[in-house]
Amino acid sequence: MIERTVEVDVAAPVAQVYAIWADMENLPRWMRFVQEVKILPGSGDLSRWKFGLAAPLLVEWTSRITRRIPLRLIGWESVSGLANRGSAEFFPTERGCRLRLTLSFDTPGGMVGAFLERVGVQRWVDENLLDDLKRFQAMVEAETPSQPVA
Repeated sequence: MIERTVEVDVAAPVAQVYAIWADMENLPRWMRFVQEVKILPGSGDLSRWKFGLAAPLLVEWTSRITRRIPLRLIGWESVSGLANRGSAEFFPTERGCRLRLTLSFDTPGGMVGAFLERVGVQRWVDENLLDDLKRFQAMVEAETPSQPVA
């Protein structure tokens, strides 16, 4: 299983950063290869994910929220499909919030796995996760009203 951790500082209150991230169906807005996240009816803790470029470079899984500490942590793991787990942690800072994202996953098989092996999966994951968090940071900061300087 591959595990990667990336962090970004966001100039926005922890409550705002947490609220935007906690709405999992928003993830495709900033995570380039997440095509879709759908919360399954009747359970706010189960979601169906589609990840990749397009068929045949597309994998799916169902994920369950395993731990939720409001304004601090959201943890999850897959219950079917691609084996993965992760957490998003939120830390208050003088500037706003530090977001730490940790993902662990098995490399998929087939064409997706072959593609990831060719591009160097760990380097590719590091670069893409950091880019995704920078997109998240820019989006949240653009939506955050400016605070007057004291």
